[in-house]
Amino acid sequence: MERLETGIHGLDEMTAGGFALPSMILVGGEPGTGKTTFAMQSLFYGAEKGERGLYLTAISEPVWVVQKFLGNFSFYSDKAIETERLVFKDIGAVLSENPDSILQAIQKNVEKYEPKRVVIDPVTAVMNSLDDVVKYRRFMHDLTTYMKSQACVAILTSEYSYADLPHSVDAYMVDALIILSYMEIENARKKYLEVLKMRGTKHITGRRSLILSEEGLRVQPELR
Repeated sequence: MERLETGIHGLDEMTAGGFALPSMILVGGEPGTGKTTFAMQSLFYGAEKGERGLYLTAISEPVWVVQKFLGNFSFYSDKAIETERLVFKDIGAVLSENPDSILQAIQKNVEKYEPKRVVIDPVTAVMNSLDDVVKYRRFMHDLTTYMKSQACVAILTSEYSYADLPHSVDAYMVDALIILSYMEIENARKKYLEVLKMRGTKHITGRRSLILSEEGLRVQPELR
């Protein structure tokens, strides 16, 4: 199985070498758990390796806000953006004006830039805009089929907690499901990462400690 290294320190050791290529990865979590940082760290890692990456924001923070907060991390690279190894696009207007055409908007950008990694942040905005379970399931089916035909890894962030998972359409349809969370321990919040699902490959299960520093996210597989 061909793989892409995740770019998240410690995660490749948990996933037998990284993301399967092609595959759909869902990264869920409540606010502040590190979903956008996870996605962007992986994109910049790929860009450093010579890949093309595409970041699609969907009715979330404006692109310039995302870029501003990323500047605090050592993995951030102005050169990657200037040379279009990493491309930022806002598809929020499409979701607001004509949500039924969102798949075509995604396809247009993917075909233009031919990325190896694509991020949709958050895919929850698509689900809310379509406002219909059947429509969203069809969107996810068609998106999965299309992304795999393009031989890329698609990372979708979603505003989920553990309680939401049994009722979520996309959690069942993606190839890999990674949940970020935080727990209060001794009056402090501690971040965790858990690989709940990864089709076709062995992976380490159970919550693992997740450290956030100026270098980005780092998983400590040995610590629960």
